[in-house]
Amino acid sequence: MFSKQIMITGTLLAAIAGLAWAPAQDKKLEESKARGKELYAELCITCHLADGKGMAGAIPPLAGSNYFLKNPAKAIQAIKYGLNDPIKVNGVEYSTPMAAQNISDEEIADVTTYILNTWGNKGKLITVKDVEKVKK
Repeated sequence: MFSKQIMITGTLLAAIAGLAWAPAQDKKLEESKARGKELYAELCITCHLADGKGMAGAIPPLAGSNYFLKNPAKAIQAIKYGLNDPIKVNGVEYSTPMAAQNISDEEIADVTTYILNTWGNKGKLITVKDVEKVKK
């Protein structure tokens, strides 16, 4: 009986801790998205457009992009180092080069978080550590 009470108490404490953690993560995500939105408007909107749909056959979409949503490191790599090789996004090949954006790792994390969590995309919070892991 006593061990059941301990187990139930432990489970409740874990659940409460999880609830306390979730709002903090949500706040970080929202703050990062807000900063990323500003960067997107400054650096990305000209080619990828306000709706993230890009330009058919020339500039790949970011909205609903299987290429980036399945592997966020590819988005980070494209922003950090540029993109010269053709890529296939949602079944369509794109070969227009993209220049490296020459922004900080924190800015890369923010704009990638924005892209992965906007236009119906369901991504995650990208951190500076995530960006630092991505090599050329």
